[in-house]
Amino acid sequence: MKAIQMLPYWEDNRRLLLEIIEPLKAEHLEFRLAPGLRTLGESLRHIITTEEFWWRGGIQGEPYASWRPAAWERLSTEEKDAYRAQRFPSLASIREGLGAVHAPVAAFLGELEAADLCLKRQATWGEENTLRWIFWHLVEHDQHHRGQIFTRLRLLGYDPPSTFPRPAVMGWTPAGAWQPDDVEIRTLLPFWGGVHAVLHRAIGALSQADLSFRPADGLPSIHDLLIHVFTWEDFLIRQNLKGEVDRDWWKIDGSFWNVPVHALAAQIGDRFPSMDSLLEGLSAVHEATMSFIDELAISDLAMTHWTPWGPQTLHHTLWYAREHTVHHRAQLFLRMRMLGVTPPDL
Repeated sequence: MKAIQMLPYWEDNRRLLLEIIEPLKAEHLEFRLAPGLRTLGESLRHIITTEEFWWRGGIQGEPYASWRPAAWERLSTEEKDAYRAQRFPSLASIREGLGAVHAPVAAFLGELEAADLCLKRQATWGEENTLRWIFWHLVEHDQHHRGQIFTRLRLLGYDPPSTFPRPAVMGWTPAGAWQPDDVEIRTLLPFWGGVHAVLHRAIGALSQADLSFRPADGLPSIHDLLIHVFTWEDFLIRQNLKGEVDRDWWKIDGSFWNVPVHALAAQIGDRFPSMDSLLEGLSAVHEATMSFIDELAISDLAMTHWTPWGPQTLHHTLWYAREHTVHHRAQLFLRMRMLGVTPPDL
């Protein structure tokens, strides 16, 4: 069993990045949401160079001199951005860069045995991490910045491509050929608890007044996003996978998933009016999710349920549920920066 099978939907996530670029014009690369925030072009270049950073320095352990300009550590942020812009000045070069930097990573995963994901690599900067952590960090990094790019696109008047449904992959999983001893369920979605822990820390940095902030009319407020994160996880897991479609649970009505995201606070915000109630919702839903996952067998991953867009495997649903939280946590971080609040480190 190869490591690439443990990350079966990453390639589709990468295709989404290319779909994002397709309708853009050269001038959009300079779009800056607010002073001090990255331009759209800087965000895309950051995705490219971060994967390069982890592949060459974090996994290969190559000396800095072989892949980084001299005295890089002494350059200012503006000088580093200018260097990246020189490397990837156009939409075509960014598109090419996204593919070129990911190709060796994908090839490596295709040769690596899944069991070897637990091996550690020492980075050029001295830090040791398991390969599993590095690759999941890169998956999450793609999803995080893609979520923030979506907000930029909406403010430019574009409707971003959908993160769901993804008919080309949602009905498929490699897990159908796996044996019970091949992998543990939780290793398929590692560090999900960490995703939620960072989200909790972010909420702790906000004030009650911050909940109503939205980047523009028609876009979700912080309150909207936070309600959406846990009511949608409930919809994906409890309703779709556990089949509890007709039963309300805790403070969550089974119809909440159908409320437009930007209207959630207005329609059901009184059920979750405070920071404590939002944290309670996040914790209650995710604890139920993890309890459900712990009861699964490997063979369950290939089971499908039907959606209006076709079949979706249990495996893809779990991947998407984690991805969905990362996506909207990223949009929360962007709103925090617009408010002048520093999000927690990832």
